[in-house]
Amino acid sequence: MKAKAEVVIIGAGIMGASLAYFLAKKGKDVLLLEKNEIGSGTSSATAAWLWPSDKRPEHYGRLAKASYERYMSLEEELGADFELTINGSLDIARTPEEWEGLQDLYEYDLRMGYRARLLSPQELAQEEPAIRRDALGGLLVESDGHINPFLLIDGYVQAAKRLGAEVCTYTEVQDFVLEGNRIAKIITNRGSVEPELVICAAGIYSRAIGKMLGLEAHVYPERGFCLVSEKLPPVLNHTVCGARQTTSGNIVFGFIADKVDIDCIDRRMYMRGLRWAANDAVRDFPALSDVNIIRSYTGIRCKPEDKFPIVGPTETISNFWFHLAHSAFAINAALSPAVAELVTGERTMDSMPEYAYTRFEKQQ
Repeated sequence: MKAKAEVVIIGAGIMGASLAYFLAKKGKDVLLLEKNEIGSGTSSATAAWLWPSDKRPEHYGRLAKASYERYMSLEEELGADFELTINGSLDIARTPEEWEGLQDLYEYDLRMGYRARLLSPQELAQEEPAIRRDALGGLLVESDGHINPFLLIDGYVQAAKRLGAEVCTYTEVQDFVLEGNRIAKIITNRGSVEPELVICAAGIYSRAIGKMLGLEAHVYPERGFCLVSEKLPPVLNHTVCGARQTTSGNIVFGFIADKVDIDCIDRRMYMRGLRWAANDAVRDFPALSDVNIIRSYTGIRCKPEDKFPIVGPTETISNFWFHLAHSAFAINAALSPAVAELVTGERTMDSMPEYAYTRFEKQQ
């Protein structure tokens, strides 16, 4: 590990890996630190939907759409195949209230320029024969889809390394040495490094990193449970809310939000989680009730207090920034290059005040 670095990024999930690439592309001297393996945290337990069309309000929707548009050329840019699949998203209404919500989302999607259409129960059955027959209707957005999260993160990391970034796995941040209100040194289990700028992209683990510096990360944990089926012939035509079929043929089921204690980082699978995910899958896809499940996994999602990304300077520590988000796979391809431009001075935080870390300080 190098002794000095222009920018040290903590956390090599999708947020840290993408930022490392875009900063290295700007010519920055980047050191990416990861306490485990690349993409081994929340990013390894994502449902991996590429679903920008449901991001509201409009400032958030524009960010997600810009990220989607970058995705269209990102495989070529990174020189990596991450199984980008644009097969459309499908959300279903089980109750009159959900149907009303889909109609509202449909109008929003049209305003945002998406190709969307509402489906009757009959049209829904034609689009997805495996789906429940008593649904009141659905919303199909043609431009949504899914990706392989592991291949995407690796693509970012390899591209960053080709541009000169150094990546250190199994390197855990243990402490900081301050000089006044500035980080002079980062202490890790593999030695120390002197940074000009430190950016924390450690997801839910950013709470612990922030506490070392007396800072609140303003994120909370939420547990999700997912099930993975055996390989099947093509069964799902779209990325359905609650299920997607991978290019390998496996179906990933799961759209669960399990409330947990504020300091929870417990990623073990519990029997109630298995039942919960299985019941949801059978409820919405009764035709798949006999499919074999070959594995399950959990993830602790990083949820900002007001749901929007948290980026930029903290002011309390002059050279410490956060780079955090939920739905990170949907927005990283626009948010991370924007933050890289903040670092280089090509833009200011005034260009995206909704995502500034300092918004929480102003609320106090």
